[in-house]
Amino acid sequence: MKNNRMIVTVVALLAIFAFSVVMVVAGQPVAAVTALIPSVALGVQQIVQAGTGVAESRRERAAAQVPGRDEEPRG
Repeated sequence: MKNNRMIVTVVALLAIFAFSVVMVVAGQPVAAVTALIPSVALGVQQIVQAGTGVAESRRERAAAQVPGRDEEPRG
């Protein structure tokens, strides 16, 4: 599982680098490219988390913390 995550992360970082190079070659100023890097990196992070199931385990923990309907209301 960790190997798959590492592969996805490396591929995503290479894609960001390639995207940046293409934008600079196409004539975009370097400032525009550097302004886009954080948003693209956030997208990559979300893709990696979606692929590894981190959000699903959070959902399971949240569901386990919800009290049952059998309990008496407090207050």
